[in-house]
Amino acid sequence: MSASREKKNRQEVAASGVADPKTARQAQEQAKERRSNRLYAIIAIAFVVVAIGLVVWNSNIIQRGTTAVTVEGESYSAAEVSYYYHNAYNSIVNSKYASLYGIDKNTSLSQQSLNDTAKMMLRVSEDMTWDAYFRDAAKKSLIQLTMLKKGAAEKGMTFNDDMQKEVDSTVETFSTYAKKAGYSTSAYLKLMYGNNMTMSTFKSILKDTLLASHYQQDYIDSLTYTDEEVETYYNEHKNNFDVADYEYIYFKGTADSTKDADGNTVKPTDEENAAAKEAASANANAALEAVRNGLLMEKAADNYDNGTYTDRPTGTYSGDAVTEWVFNEERQEGDLTLIESGDNYYVVLFHSRGRNDYNTVDVRHILFKVDTSDLDSKADDYQEKLDARKAEQKEAAEAALKKWEDGAKTEDSFAELANELSSDTGSNTNGGLYTEVYKGQMVTEFNDWCFDESRQPGDTGIVYNEGSYTGYHVIYFVGTDAPYWQVQVRNAMKNADYTQWNNALVKDITATETSGMKYLA
Repeated sequence: MSASREKKNRQEVAASGVADPKTARQAQEQAKERRSNRLYAIIAIAFVVVAIGLVVWNSNIIQRGTTAVTVEGESYSAAEVSYYYHNAYNSIVNSKYASLYGIDKNTSLSQQSLNDTAKMMLRVSEDMTWDAYFRDAAKKSLIQLTMLKKGAAEKGMTFNDDMQKEVDSTVETFSTYAKKAGYSTSAYLKLMYGNNMTMSTFKSILKDTLLASHYQQDYIDSLTYTDEEVETYYNEHKNNFDVADYEYIYFKGTADSTKDADGNTVKPTDEENAAAKEAASANANAALEAVRNGLLMEKAADNYDNGTYTDRPTGTYSGDAVTEWVFNEERQEGDLTLIESGDNYYVVLFHSRGRNDYNTVDVRHILFKVDTSDLDSKADDYQEKLDARKAEQKEAAEAALKKWEDGAKTEDSFAELANELSSDTGSNTNGGLYTEVYKGQMVTEFNDWCFDESRQPGDTGIVYNEGSYTGYHVIYFVGTDAPYWQVQVRNAMKNADYTQWNNALVKDITATETSGMKYLA
């Protein structure tokens, strides 16, 4: 990636979860040969022991069980460290910004350093290899895990049956993904988390992380704030929560690159860029006058090839030149301005600014998921089988709603059915309940049903959607909840307090590497 392209990538982002182990050690040299049948027998036994040792070594039993990191007296094996190493790696290579990080999957991570874009995005100041970064990330995860487990123990919190259900559900989901990807569960574990990973180690890690996360969540849930505290925090951080209704026309002030006869990119000259900026300035000023004289912004933009119109009915503050002006406390409805930012120009029309005053909603639902994990989408009978499964789940959803209607028809009876029938692992242990749901949080069909203006407490319905949770949702409308702006502010306050609590928890705690780190795989 060129330096100029990398610089551009950094600007774009700012604006807007291995090597194999060494081969087996050679057996120590045997004692000098003696002419004795008894000694020959002893030597034969010794070779058998060595052979068994090689089998154990090649099975990774020794490597994966060797201590690689210690934290506050807690030992973590190479397999456990590998899990967090690969977790950090997977989160980056599977992110939407993966290409900007610049990781080459065909080159050893120890031979690749973070580029400037990656350093900016990950807030890394010093030069380091990706291998060093992921090792450090793994150690930080283990420090946090250790201290959360310690806090849970001090509070008397232990692993329970509900947590075990979460482990079982996670393993089941993982196995489904493995099958869908064409792997056995064992092979997929190694693919995702390294050659040392086994199902027993995976389950042990899940148990630790679940216990830690429940302790973490207990602390977060304990944080409460008065209405006065929420209002005060909002007034001190309005730009973080308000939305603004405004329009703007963007005039590009640089010339486009062209292609020569051989297809090579030809960058614009300084003269061409200067001419483009002059044209952008002239067009922006002309559009400004036209809007002042009553022409609609969108119509004004249509008069210019280099003018791009954008409507922002719920725009948020980003700190750029446009939103700095829009979110200025002095803004009044109808304010119009021309903003120069770098080589570009913006004609901006302000309408209004405020907070999200609409009420969130509480709902319960029962998901009847259409499982396609074992279907071959390229098979001739795929659509036929898919349609059959859709029909089956639709019939099940309708039967569930009828069962509720023929019964007590209460919220509690709906919750019981949700626990019994729902495929949604995120809510099938709490009666299918989701609280403080905000607009856009759920899939479109679900969202539109919940925020229908005619919706009343006790309403029920069935909606279908396709996507990650393709299936039928039987929904029970509980009622409205707190205004969304209050939810946003409380969450921000909780996040700030949690961050402070967590930083204090891990402050001055270190992770010490041991010889087992060489077995990371």
